[in-house]
Amino acid sequence: MSIKTGMEIVALHHDYLDKIEELEKALAQLREYNYTSSVIETQLGKLRVEIKALEETRFQPLDPVVIPKTLLGAKQK
Repeated sequence: MSIKTGMEIVALHHDYLDKIEELEKALAQLREYNYTSSVIETQLGKLRVEIKALEETRFQPLDPVVIPKTLLGAKQK
């Protein structure tokens, strides 16, 4: 499991938004080139799916961690 800090998640979210904006601008300029625009549209779709997944999992609680007393230095009875 990969755990990120809040600041890392926010930075990642901003990166996704920047990439999406860049691709949308490129798509607007390259509309007459069908192949290029379809490649950009595919990438844009992937980024939108990834940012949606990031937004949905952003504040999910972690599974509880159980630490046995023996690992904390307690003596067994």
